[in-house]
Amino acid sequence: MLQKPLFAIVLSLIPAVAQAAPDLPKPNSMGDYATRTGHRFWVVVDPDPRGLNCRWSPAMPANWYDPAAILPPANIGQWPIVRRFKKKTVLTSNTAPAGFALMYDLNNKPWLKVNVGSKEQICLVRANSQFIQPVHRKPTGKTRQIK
Repeated sequence: MLQKPLFAIVLSLIPAVAQAAPDLPKPNSMGDYATRTGHRFWVVVDPDPRGLNCRWSPAMPANWYDPAAILPPANIGQWPIVRRFKKKTVLTSNTAPAGFALMYDLNNKPWLKVNVGSKEQICLVRANSQFIQPVHRKPTGKTRQIK
């Protein structure tokens, strides 16, 4: 009878979920998620009962992700609110075109690109720990949004 080495038996008993998950993005001292990230899932923690504002400029071209696109001024905080997301809503970031989920405004504040429809439809939420926090994976269930 062939016997397995003891370490092989022990390893077979460790479930795959026990493996270390990648580190979640961390905010800086101002609460901003300011370092480049391709992290995909974020949960809304903004306590505002009206929801977390998501902004988009009507001057943004349809091909906003094209490196040759001419973009409007990045005064994102002044752009119109096009969506609102309730607390506990899980958002999926958009990492087009280069694999990163953040854009920066004129004050160098980070904004998370959030998918709101097909691949090209996005809006921006402030990438700050007062409003959103990263989560390891998207839970099952529907995304709740306020229009």
